Amino acid sequence: MKNLLKLSVIFSLFLLSSSCTETSDELVVESESTTLNPPCIDADPKTRVVNNGTVDFNLEVFLSDGTTVVSILNIPPNSTTSWATFSEAEVMFSLKGSNLNVSDDKVLIQMDNCMAYEIEVDINNEIVSYTPTIL
Repeated sequence: MKNLLKLSVIFSLFLLSSSCTETSDELVVESESTTLNPPCIDADPKTRVVNNGTVDFNLEVFLSDGTTVVSILNIPPNSTTSWATFSEAEVMFSLKGSNLNVSDDKVLIQMDNCMAYEIEVDINNEIVSYTPTIL
């Protein structure tokens, strides 16, 4: 009986040690080869509008000489536009509401490559985001 107990303990230890495998090397290799957010390299600046307001909006982006580089018209309430790209420059963002009671907001920003400016309009039809992000 004593030998049977010792034998079962040894057998259990053998099973336990043989079932363990090292997978840490495989995990490291996978994480090195998977890139979730590749770095931005020379991508044109981009902009879009998130309209959480109650009226339609028009977005226009102008260069200093008055040339329009982006024009997105009739952005309905509770919608988000697609991203619009343009060349890097100092640009004027003009967001106009379709209702006369909503003021026209203008923002002048130096937009360089790998920058994005998401313009968010809140429920009161006011812009709540004035800072572009670096991609």
